[in-house]
Amino acid sequence: MNPVDIAVIVIVCVAVVAIAGYLIYRKVKHKGGCCDCSSCSSCGGSCPHCAPKDDKD
Repeated sequence: MNPVDIAVIVIVCVAVVAIAGYLIYRKVKHKGGCCDCSSCSSCGGSCPHCAPKDDKD
């Protein structure tokens, strides 16, 4: 393997680890998408599909 091959492998691995770390960080900080509210109550009813609907008839 030449230095270019090693550099490409290192860059790809660092990018994968960085993306995984970012996704885990967002999940831990609850900044990701809305959760399935039937399985947890972490959103407190603030996400659009959990908010009470006003029926205007």
